[in-house]
Amino acid sequence: MSSLSQEEIDALINQLSTEPVSKEDALEGKKVKSFDFRFNKRLDKFSNSQLQTLRTLHENFTRLLNNSLSVYLRTRVEATIVSIEQISYGDFIASIGIPSILSIYSMDPLPGSGIVQVDLNLVFSIIDRLLGGPGWFPQKLRDLTDIERTLMQRFMARMLNSYRESWNYLLTLSLKIEALDSNPQFIPRIIPLDQTVAYVSMELKVGDMTGVMNFCLPYLVLQSISTQLTDFQWSPTVIAGRGMTEEDIQQLARNVEKAAVDVQVELGRTSVSLRDLVALQAGDVILFDKPTDAALVARINDRDKFHVYPGVHKDRIAVQVSDVITSEDQ
Repeated sequence: MSSLSQEEIDALINQLSTEPVSKEDALEGKKVKSFDFRFNKRLDKFSNSQLQTLRTLHENFTRLLNNSLSVYLRTRVEATIVSIEQISYGDFIASIGIPSILSIYSMDPLPGSGIVQVDLNLVFSIIDRLLGGPGWFPQKLRDLTDIERTLMQRFMARMLNSYRESWNYLLTLSLKIEALDSNPQFIPRIIPLDQTVAYVSMELKVGDMTGVMNFCLPYLVLQSISTQLTDFQWSPTVIAGRGMTEEDIQQLARNVEKAAVDVQVELGRTSVSLRDLVALQAGDVILFDKPTDAALVARINDRDKFHVYPGVHKDRIAVQVSDVITSEDQ
């Protein structure tokens, strides 16, 4: 049996006398990954392809919204996507800045609802423009009045109309505002806090005012179309393959009916000298090249469209349409 040398004995004594390494020292220099133990479900409900489809749909939405709101608010509107990610519904509620405007909207035929949130300072700027102002907002933010709430509901409805159109490439939705409030605590809990949602963050610039607009789409709402979200391929033929529904045709007709057109009626023409033109006074008579009983031409957007006769209706100058000008008449 061999005995330990003096060097080996000294090494053992030195090792025993060394202070134990603490847990903090052992972890020092190592990367620590945070983990939320509140939720025992992983937030990976949406695949990468599904998130990409949602990004494509919302990019189309921003283009539609920019055109629609620029006309509606009579100023330049720019909406851009900041990020699209999946988080818990509880984290979405916790991230909402106060004060904000939140609107819950149904997404028939999909089950459940979605939420859109807009910064309150941006909301007041939009309301000021709707009332004819330059887009100012109060320095001290407050709750909306009944009139302001009505204006905001109309604005949200117009915005959701563009949102519905962007989804038409995938499916036909019927969107309806269910609730609107400025305090997230009063917004009904549409799903449990630990459920996964698609969180779409956007920057909305109206004139010189910039704010945040966020969409919350619960996975439970989009679960029934998960296959469509995965297999979606962006192309102009997608909506053609789906076919136009009766609702699409009615909406298209409503949009066309609201389009503004320029109508002009020329009473007649004549030529006068510059000397006679300068000498014209009240009561002077100018003769045109058309008899009083001859039909005039009504031009629609610089195209001859109707034969009309001039007259008066309720103290206003008016014309009565006699017939439509066809391509053969021109």
